[in-house]
Amino acid sequence: MELHPRIKDVLDLLDPPKGFQPWHGGPTLMGCLRGVDANQAAWKPTLDRNSIWNLVLHMAYWKYSIIRKLNPDFPKGFDRSPSNFPEVPEKLTQKSWQKDKDLLKKTHQILVEEIIKFPPQKLDDTCPSKKEWTYSQLITGIAAHDTYHIGQIQVLKKLFAEMNGN
Repeated sequence: MELHPRIKDVLDLLDPPKGFQPWHGGPTLMGCLRGVDANQAAWKPTLDRNSIWNLVLHMAYWKYSIIRKLNPDFPKGFDRSPSNFPEVPEKLTQKSWQKDKDLLKKTHQILVEEIIKFPPQKLDDTCPSKKEWTYSQLITGIAAHDTYHIGQIQVLKKLFAEMNGN
């Protein structure tokens, strides 16, 4: 299936094909989490800052939010709460960390599928919501959102390594 060029460009950033190097040179969404364990994921540089785990849940929620805007028939109800920055589990285990990484991965895959199915002729239509954004702005915005938070995750990984003598 031939993708509309605007959709293909966004997908190259949001979900790059194997071997594709984003212009910014950074890792992919799941690539930035490779090797991060539950301890590192939950670490915060200060108490009032986000952890990698917080960011993973935040990104999963906003992907879900865009899915719902692209496809209003998609089931309501995100798996975690509160919505914008869901709480990290009280018990920080590898199993709970993997579960939340899987939630991000699953939500990401659904978002990519919804973008692929989205009718290109509607890209410039305004999405019904409180804000007047076009579908194109929502789709490019979620790609930018990922890039922004992937950068934060990379910085947190470096800070964690420096603070722990690695």
